[in-house]
Amino acid sequence: MSVLKSLWAAGVARNAVFMADYAVNPLGVKSDTAIATVVEQWVEAAQKEADVLIFACNTLSIRYQQLTDSRNVPGLSQIISMVNCFTAMVECERERLVNQRVLIIGTTFTASQPIYCDILTDNVPGVVVSSVAATALERVIARFEPWETESNEVITSDLRRALESTDVAVLACTCFPMAMAQLKLLFPRVRFLDPGEYCARLLEDRAEEEKNELRVRVTGHVVETQRVTDFASWWLGAGRVTS
Repeated sequence: MSVLKSLWAAGVARNAVFMADYAVNPLGVKSDTAIATVVEQWVEAAQKEADVLIFACNTLSIRYQQLTDSRNVPGLSQIISMVNCFTAMVECERERLVNQRVLIIGTTFTASQPIYCDILTDNVPGVVVSSVAATALERVIARFEPWETESNEVITSDLRRALESTDVAVLACTCFPMAMAQLKLLFPRVRFLDPGEYCARLLEDRAEEEKNELRVRVTGHVVETQRVTDFASWWLGAGRVTS
């Protein structure tokens, strides 16, 4: 949802389908094989409903990049992953990241993979990169569950310690930008970056629609469709949201 908000703010992707795939949540703790299966499911779903597929999930994006660097998918004119967005972010922020301590906050899978560290160290002089998994934070945000900013169950000791020891934190889970305000209050010295904010510039077809329209698709039984559509209407602020 955070990626879509950034796209709409840029005046693009106004006619969108958002798949809230709760049938596989939390995805970041599953096996490589299971994640690869979900990649294929998303591609197949996109072929039926869209022209462009945006993997607005870092876990799926990294696994997609591992499976294939590039391929033509019938019915899809473009596929954008969060790895592409991360790369665009590094290109834009390069000068401000020089000699900085950068923390990658993601799911267990994302935090365990070297790709984001490699992109940073290959492009930014003097950068020091670390990563931390924040599965509990992802879970409560994705499921719209209430949480206290001082809760050690959500902001774990590992996450808190990592944030207290960094200059920049990259929110490498697309749920996390929805908690950015709380994170900034807790860690005011840290600069938070959202790779999803760099997605709009990657779209090859930037034709603008007159109105924002979103169709929500929900899988699984963890969260009701109405709850997702209600949140989307509130979070996005403008546009027609249906299911």
